[in-house]
Amino acid sequence: MPMAIRLKSVSREVFVDKVALPAGVSLPQTLLAVSDEFDQRIREGRLSTYSPVPTGFEPLDTVLGGGLQAGALVLIGGQQGVGKTIFVVQAARNIAVSGSAVAVVVCYEHGSNYLYHRVLCMESIDPAEREPEGLTIEEIRQVVIQSTTGRPGALSGLHAILKESAAARTAWDRLVTYWERFLITRGHPLKTTVKVFDTYLAWLKERYGVVVLFVDYLQKVPVFVHGAMLEGDQKIMAVTEELKNLAQLYDVPIVAVSALELEGLKVKHPGVEHLWGGPTIKYECDVALLLVRKGDGTVTFSVGKNRLGPQFVECDFRLHGPYYCFDPRGSDLREAAPGG
Repeated sequence: MPMAIRLKSVSREVFVDKVALPAGVSLPQTLLAVSDEFDQRIREGRLSTYSPVPTGFEPLDTVLGGGLQAGALVLIGGQQGVGKTIFVVQAARNIAVSGSAVAVVVCYEHGSNYLYHRVLCMESIDPAEREPEGLTIEEIRQVVIQSTTGRPGALSGLHAILKESAAARTAWDRLVTYWERFLITRGHPLKTTVKVFDTYLAWLKERYGVVVLFVDYLQKVPVFVHGAMLEGDQKIMAVTEELKNLAQLYDVPIVAVSALELEGLKVKHPGVEHLWGGPTIKYECDVALLLVRKGDGTVTFSVGKNRLGPQFVECDFRLHGPYYCFDPRGSDLREAAPGG
């Protein structure tokens, strides 16, 4: 009869002072320790990351099992001008409005002031209306220019815009209800690296708890190795892997806009295989949404990859271009059209 051997457990704390580990890396845990920590989380009610964060785009949230999942990397692809940034900003706005999380948009394409103008335009309409009328960026510019003419008694700044436009006042009344839960910043093409995202997330998690990070867009995030900037597929591979690592490390959803490779710009219905960045970008993401503009003023959202639920399904959202928003109700889900 074999002898039963009982191994004496060794406390992890014994080695803490002797082992140097990189930041964010811990010693392996026994299942007992993991179970104890999980039990403690339940008892303390720290379960916010177990609830998906809805994007407010109803059919899409259904496909994603209720919304964006903690630890998941979601990629948004599509041809230029199809509405990728519009979706990112509107989804971030919807999250902030719901109060379910704090939304953070890091945009390498546009400055914070310009995005702010787009949010004002978005809030000036009811996106459920087929042909809404609201505030446009051109109207904001005209009021700003007129307010600086130096006329006696002329209002300036936001007061001038709000006085001149009922749509602007509507937008303002909506904006102030969530503006502390919606953060935006311009990504610097040389300085806003993945390490900066790490710093952002550490600060945001400490301050707000539940966070969703949006990056617009992935291929513009700089990566340096031994002082030299990586380019092409090597850079994209490194950024994709690091974004996935950050999503899992901080237990947050990360949504990143992705450019298409050259072939993807030519086809009518680009797929996951057309995302620019080689096999890594296609493998690492948990969800890939491909946006395709239709001729009737709508944009098709096609789920080309989905580890969180059904894939190869799609639905349409009406785009209100002058107001930088979609009608988030969308059409019914259907089987995705074949690529190519």
